[in-house]
Amino acid sequence: MAVHKTQHDRVQITRPAYISYGHPNLDEASAFALDFGFVEVSRTEGPDETRFYRGYGDQPVVYIVTKTPSPVFLGVTYEVESALDLDRAELVPGAANREILAKQPGGGERVRINGPDGIPFYVIYGQTLVERQEPSLQFGPLNYPAENDNNSVRKPRQGKGQRPELGPAPVHKLGHCGFRVTDVGMAVDFYTHYFNLVPSDTLASPSKPEQQFFVFLHIDKGESYTDHHSFFITSIREEPNDKLYPAGVHHAAFEVHDFDVQHVAHDFLKNAGYKLQWGVGRHLLGSQIFDYWYDKSGFVLEHYSDGDVVNKDTPFREYTMFDNLSTWGPQTPQN
Repeated sequence: MAVHKTQHDRVQITRPAYISYGHPNLDEASAFALDFGFVEVSRTEGPDETRFYRGYGDQPVVYIVTKTPSPVFLGVTYEVESALDLDRAELVPGAANREILAKQPGGGERVRINGPDGIPFYVIYGQTLVERQEPSLQFGPLNYPAENDNNSVRKPRQGKGQRPELGPAPVHKLGHCGFRVTDVGMAVDFYTHYFNLVPSDTLASPSKPEQQFFVFLHIDKGESYTDHHSFFITSIREEPNDKLYPAGVHHAAFEVHDFDVQHVAHDFLKNAGYKLQWGVGRHLLGSQIFDYWYDKSGFVLEHYSDGDVVNKDTPFREYTMFDNLSTWGPQTPQN
């Protein structure tokens, strides 16, 4: 295990910013993006045509698709606290010099780091934030059991129904992203050594309980609470006889408002002909209600809601692989 830098010396990440993918068919990619719940804000033309999408939070962009000859993961980007953190990032092994993002919504400067397995990981500072756009939600408040049905506190939705129409789930933000790597221990050492990322929970293989194959990492903000995981590391293979996956992106997860919104979007995406990977269910670790979908290039994107938040006082927990990774919902898929 690496000897960690002090918290003061690490690159101080504040939150996930956006994620980028390359697609050979941008029209298909764009149709999926809109059906998934993103809002297009701008696009560039030319051989490397790029389209930018936001959520309803204050970030200018959360999802980017670029035209490429074949599907390719182009990297995940995290916001950092100050320009000094870009200086620190340039000293991380595998880092390139910072670049100015003149054509991207929000602008800013970023540094690319090719970490373990060469997977692109970026940090950005100086973006111009945008005004939050509260989504138009179809649901009113929930009514709960009460001794008297006239109780306006327990049953606040009086004289009104819940009659939602199927449609996209408005995306709030990029919540987390994860990488498949050849050496989980080395990758965890790298990201926790150079960045303020801290394990929340880990999963080990039943055949090798001393060997972690899935590590959930949160952004260390001391006493302030932050998402249970904003980044995670998993192995290219969980068990010796399991399928071997290439190193690269595992999935990206985007926060939506609540469970009802997820189910409306689930049926909408299903009816539109998109391929479901797994959902709807509730995770054991992190507690999120999840719904995973494949885009047209085979990348996995998740809608999630109601996830845990943790801080420095939340106990770190180690687990052995469960038979199922959800408390309710469909059985964990083999893929």
